[in-house]
Amino acid sequence: MTTSSTSWAVRIHRAAAEFDWAGVDAVATEYEAHLRAAARPASDDEFAPVLQLLRSNRRYTAMTRVVDALLSQGVSDALVRRHYGQALIEQGYPAAARITLAALIGDESVPPAEQVEARGLLGRCGKELFLGTTDPVRRADYLRSALGTYLEAYHEQPGERFWSGINAVALLARAVDEQVPLEGHPDARAALRELVTDVLDVVRDRPDDDGWAQATAVEAHVAVGEHAQAVERLEALITMARPDAFALNSLLRQLTVVWRLDTESAPGSSLLPLLRSELLRKSGGFVSVTPQDVGAERLERLSSPGLEKVFGSDRYVTLSWYVKGLTRCRAVARLETPDEEGLGTGFLVRGADFHTRLPAVLLMTNGHVVPEAIDADQVVVAFHAADAGHSDPQRFRVVRQWFYDSSQAPHLDTTLLELDGLPVATEPVPVSTRLPALGADVTPRAYVIGHPMGLEQPQFSLQDNRILGYSDHLIHYRSPTDPGSSGSPVFDRHWNLIGLHHSGSSSMARLDGQPGVYAANEGIRVSAVRTALHERWPAGSPTGG
Repeated sequence: MTTSSTSWAVRIHRAAAEFDWAGVDAVATEYEAHLRAAARPASDDEFAPVLQLLRSNRRYTAMTRVVDALLSQGVSDALVRRHYGQALIEQGYPAAARITLAALIGDESVPPAEQVEARGLLGRCGKELFLGTTDPVRRADYLRSALGTYLEAYHEQPGERFWSGINAVALLARAVDEQVPLEGHPDARAALRELVTDVLDVVRDRPDDDGWAQATAVEAHVAVGEHAQAVERLEALITMARPDAFALNSLLRQLTVVWRLDTESAPGSSLLPLLRSELLRKSGGFVSVTPQDVGAERLERLSSPGLEKVFGSDRYVTLSWYVKGLTRCRAVARLETPDEEGLGTGFLVRGADFHTRLPAVLLMTNGHVVPEAIDADQVVVAFHAADAGHSDPQRFRVVRQWFYDSSQAPHLDTTLLELDGLPVATEPVPVSTRLPALGADVTPRAYVIGHPMGLEQPQFSLQDNRILGYSDHLIHYRSPTDPGSSGSPVFDRHWNLIGLHHSGSSSMARLDGQPGVYAANEGIRVSAVRTALHERWPAGSPTGG
């Protein structure tokens, strides 16, 4: 194996291009070991592209390990320390990052360009501390500090650091909303309007394919209530700049966390669905769904043909696809203990799709969740996304276990349960009649919706979602999943059910016709469950029996 100065970056780039995040982390771990064993410190032409790739692909834990290995070698130049600061921020440690980054500013040995980068990140630290602090005095201090840092970075290079300018705009808006007095800005509203005008003048001269400039313009128009222009800029961002999932995620977070937009009112009602629908089209995208997103009235408004005039025909097709995915979320439930601890996921299916003698609607989940982890008469089935009109999820109990196949291979790890009620205005998920062709021109992909890590709201898990292969009983895909995803539905690109997620491994026996193993997640094919039910008619048993 080569360890030339370019090989590490090339290997990470190749894995990232396939959205093989396990592969990216494996190369980073190998590079960390190489650094710790090396007799001489690494050169910047070796480690710089590695750090930049880990940063752009949001592999912050891996980046932290690599930086620590570099520091252990005595490599402590500004680029290394700046990447360490960013990794700390992204992992939720803004106060620690603040100390690291502050040391770079004013240090004559640090190049001016690195100081400007560090100052922008220092502003980010203050912003995160402001957002995460509840004490009003310290909260206001963090806002002022972050605002001052962003303004200083922007005024140093306004033509290049427009993103610092728009962050300052956002903080000025929060100062107005929260009535935080600002030294040097007696009229924060006037300062906001003046800065927005300045920022828009800067980004107006940027090329159409400059994604960060277009995203900045979206925020600027939001700041002054120009909602139609904000939608136009978002459309330009998507169609001309073609941003990656990292850029889309960054804008989504800024709009929802800093600007506090939601889907209940303008401009969030237009911007957020369009942004999220585009994000879900990207391999590597990830979206958390709120009850407001999947309320029946909300979905009906998003399905209105009149929105085609707002978004255009191409984006309306994408939005319609997104709305269909949101609709599927309503049928997905978190399986809980009586103490409301999340254990796994389940979802509603039509009994007739599996056997003519089954009840009209059933809940499908894994056998290793019910009854192996918790008895059917103890589990609580909570539909957190079924109705935005309810402050609490709709919860039901199991009255009958109609089918159970053990989690021990070669069994199907599947359970079908009848509930004592059903959530309002919720349709069971439709079943696909066939699997996507592996040799098709369009890469076949799997879309997983579940409650990973016991999270209350269902999550779209679309990173690295390529279908790898399948057999008569199993389907393999690289959609990442976490504990709590067991029992999640696996959909094709038409949002039709193709599998029941049940496990994952870094050394799964391959199903793509090649020898050996690969990293994959595994689902039970819907057709295999249907076949098993027809081979042995399910004699429904009372729960606990």
